[in-house]
Amino acid sequence: LLAALLAGLFGSTHCFGMCGGIAAALGSGNPAIQRGPVRGLGYQLLFSGGRILSYAIAGAIAGGLSFWLGALIDVPAWSGVLRVATGLVMVAIGLQLAVNWRGLRHIEALGGRFWRRLSPLVGRLLPVRSAPAALGVGMLWGWLPCGLVYTMLLAAVVSGSAAKGGALMLAFGAGTLPAMVTIGASAGGLTRLIGRHSLRRGAGVLLLAFGAWTMATPILHLGHGAHGHATHSHSEMPAGHHAH
Repeated sequence: LLAALLAGLFGSTHCFGMCGGIAAALGSGNPAIQRGPVRGLGYQLLFSGGRILSYAIAGAIAGGLSFWLGALIDVPAWSGVLRVATGLVMVAIGLQLAVNWRGLRHIEALGGRFWRRLSPLVGRLLPVRSAPAALGVGMLWGWLPCGLVYTMLLAAVVSGSAAKGGALMLAFGAGTLPAMVTIGASAGGLTRLIGRHSLRRGAGVLLLAFGAWTMATPILHLGHGAHGHATHSHSEMPAGHHAH
């Protein structure tokens, strides 16, 4: 969950071009929001709250899928496989933050067709004139094709349960909240701080370490288990066998 929070907090700077523009446009293009800073901040929180809710729903669906798949396959080492896969996803996100690795961008194309079906619904809710409409726009915004979001969904897929997948995406969404709300409310100081290269690299290195440790734990456990099994088998050999 901490890794997901960090990925959202520092990875949100990667999304400034797309999501940051949407947040700013939603704030500037609606007369109802421009009646004061407090009202504008409230609407920005509703936009991002709806977006994060969609993340959590998608994460729960993805996590439930992995639970169903694990029950279907019934592999004893399934939990270890999930941990290794989660570690790989964390390493991929860490590389994106630390060295601006572009490999995750290809995942965005997978959601393009789905978003084209949802985008007309956004137009029907604009301009936003009420809190429910703001929440609805935010929920639709949550399905916008984004390589970082989809990569986090891969982590949710291998989380092992719907509850864990939903919690993972909720933590990720909470990490994106400061940058998206402040850029939408035209308060750019925090977003500039989060976007500093040194902080992004530091967060990327930390995620790389988290990913390596997550992958290493089941592998080391497997090796320890094999060694323990071999020792146990050797100790059970009959005395006569040792004489030969």
